[in-house]
Amino acid sequence: MTFIIQGLDSHERMSVEQIFKRPIAEKVQAIIPERPISEKDHPTDEQHQQHPRSAVSAYQVVKQLPKTETVLLAEQIMTTPVIALPFQAKISNALEIFQARQFRHLPVIAEGNRLVGIISDRDLMRHLGGFTRDYHQQMPHKADESIERLMQPRVLAASPNTDVRYIARLFVEQHVGAMPIVTDGELTGMVTRSDILSAVMRHFVLELWA
Repeated sequence: MTFIIQGLDSHERMSVEQIFKRPIAEKVQAIIPERPISEKDHPTDEQHQQHPRSAVSAYQVVKQLPKTETVLLAEQIMTTPVIALPFQAKISNALEIFQARQFRHLPVIAEGNRLVGIISDRDLMRHLGGFTRDYHQQMPHKADESIERLMQPRVLAASPNTDVRYIARLFVEQHVGAMPIVTDGELTGMVTRSDILSAVMRHFVLELWA
């Protein structure tokens, strides 16, 4: 079970301990809390006050998960094959896929199906509208620009044998929107919040999610 920071020029393996000891946002801008996919996913100030959990406390919670032989792995629930954008694609290509497929995230791949980036529908709309990350208005961008201009170049990914509970906790604790699954840097699947919810319905065994 491994987590990986994947990018154009990086392939950094991270243990579960490292992931939950420090905020992922320090390493991966693609999943920082200020950039949610929908308003429902964005915690309010009141919710922040009600749930003042740090990355360290999240790690402590995970360490206390019961040891059980019944484990659900990422490869058992991931979506595969994955629709992805080639590194040379244009922003207009991403827009077409988002409109046709109703996706929220699109991985970006290079030669050999190597994961090199990721974009979200919210990133795309903000970019085309001419807004910065902190929502300051700029001149609108064009759709014929390279996807490299928009994608997040460092992506948190996981190996196929990762315990789904760790991915679910990252979704909740650190507001991760989607988790690419890679094998030796090659994109093999994608786990989304919908995949997690579907898994809960199909595998409603308390020991799996305790």
